[in-house]
Amino acid sequence: MGALNGNQIKNPVREGRLAIHPFDENLVQPASIDLRIGPKLLASPLGPEDLGREITLNEKTPSYAIQTGQMVAVMSREHITIPLDLCSNSFGIRSEFVIKGLQCFGGPHLDPGWRGHLIVSLQNVGPEPINIGYDQPFFTVTFDRLEESVEPGQGYEGNHQNQDDFPEDQKVYILSARTTSLAEIPTLRENLAQLTVLVEEVRDKLPDPDAGLEINDEILKRLHDSLETPDDLLYSPEQMRRQLNL
Repeated sequence: MGALNGNQIKNPVREGRLAIHPFDENLVQPASIDLRIGPKLLASPLGPEDLGREITLNEKTPSYAIQTGQMVAVMSREHITIPLDLCSNSFGIRSEFVIKGLQCFGGPHLDPGWRGHLIVSLQNVGPEPINIGYDQPFFTVTFDRLEESVEPGQGYEGNHQNQDDFPEDQKVYILSARTTSLAEIPTLRENLAQLTVLVEEVRDKLPDPDAGLEINDEILKRLHDSLETPDDLLYSPEQMRRQLNL
């Protein structure tokens, strides 16, 4: 088994054995091919009032900014059909996104006979939002030639065969998330700052609870004189109870 170089990727595509639609030769690299972002993506919630949603990228919405901590699922524009003598042992995202802090969660490989659009889940673990746009080169895929071709009928036929949309369980997981995610931390920080301002405004409007309780000179003098009163002139506890009729 060995990895295909750029020309070895182009040749089976031209021959129709490795199907990549639409195919752009300019996206073929020395030992891989870049695939582009398709029109649909799933974005997880950003807060209680900013729920998860499915987004369509088009002329009006050509890009989407993935917020820090947010999870997003994207699909390749290209549809791939892998012949029975090839597989892909590596697919991920381009380094220009990785260095910004975009983390990719995808399958470890693509089996011989696999057909469909690539789908990966992403999370922004960087300090700033990361923009992704429709038709932007994004995925990087390598292909390997098997030492022996898989027999007809023994290629991949799993649950993700012919996938042209996000799996239903992935939609539910990303769009319907209700717990606090990392993406909500900036929102929580803003809410806390706003709450602090409101508390200070309310505090400024409340009357001073100590107002009018200042001890004047006469009271201080009486307190001082009481300390000098002889003990025999002070009421005993029993006398105090009688005076108070207790």
